[in-house]
Parts: sequence; C-alpha cells; structure tokens
Amino acid sequence: MKPLRVAVADDSSFIRLALARLLGQEPTVEVVGLASSGEELLEHLAQWQPEAIILDLAMPGMGGLGTLDALRARPPIPVLILSTHSSQGAPQTIEALHRGAVDFIDKQQYSLVDFEALRAVLVEKLHHMTSGQPSEPRVAPTVEVIPTAAPASTAAIDLFVLGASAGGPPAIEQILGDLGDRVAVPIAIVQHMPGAFTRSFAERLNTYLPLRVQEAVHHEPLRPGFVYIAPGGLHLRIESARDGLRALLSLEPEAAAHRPAVDELFASAGAATRGRLVAVLLTGMGFDGAASMAALARSGVHTIAQDRASSVVFGMPRAAIEAGGAREVLSLERIGPRLLELLSVDLRRRTSGA
Repeated sequence: MKPLRVAVADDSSFIRLALARLLGQEPTVEVVGLASSGEELLEHLAQWQPEAIILDLAMPGMGGLGTLDALRARPPIPVLILSTHSSQGAPQTIEALHRGAVDFIDKQQYSLVDFEALRAVLVEKLHHMTSGQPSEPRVAPTVEVIPTAAPASTAAIDLFVLGASAGGPPAIEQILGDLGDRVAVPIAIVQHMPGAFTRSFAERLNTYLPLRVQEAVHHEPLRPGFVYIAPGGLHLRIESARDGLRALLSLEPEAAAHRPAVDELFASAGAATRGRLVAVLLTGMGFDGAASMAALARSGVHTIAQDRASSVVFGMPRAAIEAGGAREVLSLERIGPRLLELLSVDLRRRTSGA
C-alpha cells in the first residue's frame, strides 16, 4: 500500500521539522511538503498533491481559517487541525471544524519530545479521515439496555440522543438547524471532544441556532427544546426522576475508550425513558455507540445511522449498522426532517389519546 501523502502548514519551524521527523519514522505516511503559511501551502498544493493536510490555525497572513476557506473552493482534501485549548484556540478550532476541517489535535496534550504518543494519535487520525482508514471495526462490547414496553412504531418519544466523533460538529449543527425551534423534547448529545472544547462547541451552536444549547450540568433537569452537550472528560448519563429526566455526569468508567462515551449516553437513556426515545449515530471513527444502539434497536427503540455517502468518517455508523443497530440509514440532510416526522406522529397519537 502506498504511504499517505501529507502536507504540514505551521509558522513554527520547530514544529514543522518536529512533525516531519516524527512522521518520517512512520512507513504508512509520507510528508510531501512543509509550509510556513497558508499562502505557501496553497501555492504548492498542485506540486505536492497531498492526500491530507495538518494545519495550524495561529499563522500570520491569511491564517488557518482563511486557508480552510480557500481550500473549500478546491477539490476536497481532509484537514487535521493543530490546536490549543486556550481561550482563543478552542473557539477557533470549533470554527475550523464548521468550516470543513475533519478533526483536530490539542497540541497542549502532547509533548513534541514524546514522539510515540503524538505519532500514534496523528497516524490514527490521518488514516481514519482518509481512504486509508482500517476496513474493519474492532468488536464492540456488549451493552445491556432495559427493553421498551412498546415497539418503535407505537412507543412515545421523551428524548432525542445523538452521538458523533470526527466530522460531527457540522453534522450536529445541520440536524439541529433542521429541527428549528419545534422540538418538544430534550436533546442530549455526545461529541467526542476534549473538555476545553465542548463549551466552545455548545456556545457556537447556541449563537447560531434557535434552540437553547449548553453543556450539561450534573443533576440538571432536562427541559423540552433544550440541547445538552456532554462536557469533554465526563460521561453524560440520563436518569429518571420524579420531575422527569435529569443529567448525570461522571468520570466512571475511566477505562472507556472515550469520555464522554456514546454508549454510556445511549444505554442510560434507554433505561431512563424505558425506550421512549430516538437514538441517532453520526459520522466518526471507531465503534462507540454501536453496541448500545444495537441493544436499543433490539428492544424496539427507533434508531437512525448516518449513511456512508454523507459521513466524513463512516466508522461509527458502519459499526452500528453491522451490529444490527440501525432501523434506518439516512443521509445527513434527511435526519432532521425525519426526527420532526417522528415527533409529529407522536404528537398526533398523544393528542388523539391513542
């Protein structure tokens, strides 16, 4: 297999050379060009012909966001952002994801002298967000979900739950935008993202959408028409209380591959609502959410997976589909309208007393 052709754009010569050295020791990756600015990257794209780009946002000149905008006018090349979780870095990174970047790495989580840790995450993300991603997902763990009392065609809806990873922020924004302000149930979301970034993600969605979007707070009641984003570094679970549904935040299980984990949200939501929910699994690498969604589907819950064509990375939806967890497989543009259809059917049923 030919190595993946990667270009690096960063104004720091130290970081450019460190990344070139780091990736130069990886046989599945070839660094084909180093640029000190977005302008230099764009000037050499035709010569370098990269299949993926590692892009720093804090560059002089047109900067990282301007470079992303320019790249959108060209044949698509997956972009991995180098970011920091500073007060300026986190909002810029979230904006970059909404402008077409596939994923990001927080530089402050890694040391450029600890080559193994950084190389492992770089190589994994680069291959997953390009055609070189692994063809087989790992085996998903078994997740137990309390069965619903009625099949999906007749069960009421008290909650929407969504899970996503790479490519998720713009997908989530599109779905929530398609829902408008007509949502009579709470919405809980797990987006794989470090803690310093989920607040910026929630704030951006809250600015651009008619729905109220915020990070979930421990023991907070879930209100209809509100969207709750799982804080990075904490699992979001749903519990049933006398006054309705509440959010629970926890570090446990610490051994989970992701924190927050989609499986934790989906499984707990199924138990708390006794199956009166709709679960949606969106673009992302890996298999988080596949086991819990399969258990929900077996118990009669209506489940939706994003299709291959509209997924930036088809890993998570594919794993759920292969596990039998998707009652429907829909394009991104169809998911929001479909959720409204399901709510409309539920509202007519409740109004008629059926």
